[in-house]
Amino acid sequence: MATGYDCFDTLSHTDDPRVTGQARENRQLLKAAMARAGFRNLPEEWWHFTLNDEPFPDTYFDFPVGR
Repeated sequence: MATGYDCFDTLSHTDDPRVTGQARENRQLLKAAMARAGFRNLPEEWWHFTLNDEPFPDTYFDFPVGR
């Protein structure tokens, strides 16, 4: 993917032109798959997606997550 998760350099922008080859293909594959599933990408973070029809857009949930 050309950067690690939560790297906040501009290289993390989904369509940064410096990202080429397999990393670019992987980003585009992820973006397309998520779009088909109803998510939109935050262009500044290749890993950040939001559900288009978020059922609770103004609610913040705070609960533990475990196995």
